[in-house]
Amino acid sequence: MPIRAILAAILAVSCLGFNYAATKFALRDLPPYVILVVRFSVIALVLAPMALRAARPRMRDMAVLSLVLLVAQFALSFLALSMGLSITSAVIAAQLGVPFACVLSAVLFKDYLGPWRSMGLMVAFIGVMIVAGTPNASEHWGAFSLAVISSFAAGGANIYLKTLKPMPSQVALLFWPALFSVPVFVILSALCETGQWQAMQTARATSWFGVAYSVVGASFVGHSLWNRLVTTYPLSHVVPYSLLIPVAGITGGVVAFGDPLTVQVVLGAVLTIIGVGVITFRRPQLVETSE
Repeated sequence: MPIRAILAAILAVSCLGFNYAATKFALRDLPPYVILVVRFSVIALVLAPMALRAARPRMRDMAVLSLVLLVAQFALSFLALSMGLSITSAVIAAQLGVPFACVLSAVLFKDYLGPWRSMGLMVAFIGVMIVAGTPNASEHWGAFSLAVISSFAAGGANIYLKTLKPMPSQVALLFWPALFSVPVFVILSALCETGQWQAMQTARATSWFGVAYSVVGASFVGHSLWNRLVTTYPLSHVVPYSLLIPVAGITGGVVAFGDPLTVQVVLGAVLTIIGVGVITFRRPQLVETSE
């Protein structure tokens, strides 16, 4: 990739990694589904003038991405963090998105795993199991499980995103899933949360900063840049930069919230990243033939 694209990839993954800390700030005062309602409502409102003038993508595709990428992934990951899961544990669990995508590709599209990617899968899962044994993950086992399921949804969404032809515009990829997700998050908030209005009135400035960062830093900068890179360049050139997301995420957790960086955490993180790295560089044949 050209140097401009490389810098864009580094900026995108940095924004996405630091979003874990921003989310944790927001969750100190606001319920998780309220945050998601605000976040995706703002995104939909800002992008509506551009998205409604552009050619519309297939609504079925946008609805699927909304349910899988936004509702399933974000609802579960935000809920896990709100239940007390540390940023470090959440970040490592999220790295399973790549191994899960690899497994789904093998199951759905008969993509041959081969010895290298099979080894990568094993190493990544061992790394996550080591992190699962840390005090925070052990004490919040239900939350850690939700984070793992969230990463499965992310893997499925990435597989689905790559199969979209012709590709919708980057504005469409942000606007329509956001628009479709808002009513779902409103219903989830009404069913599962209480005191939403009071929480919004009394939330501290730092919590609203976390929400603002999730809109601007994560969605408008991080996700839009990443989607553009994924749809413009071969996955083999782009995806390796996603290995920097856990580095940024863990750094944010340690600096902002004092997450302990024990030997067990570091070992689990390193093994997970190595496993994901092996899978990434030994990329699926499906991706190569579809580009």
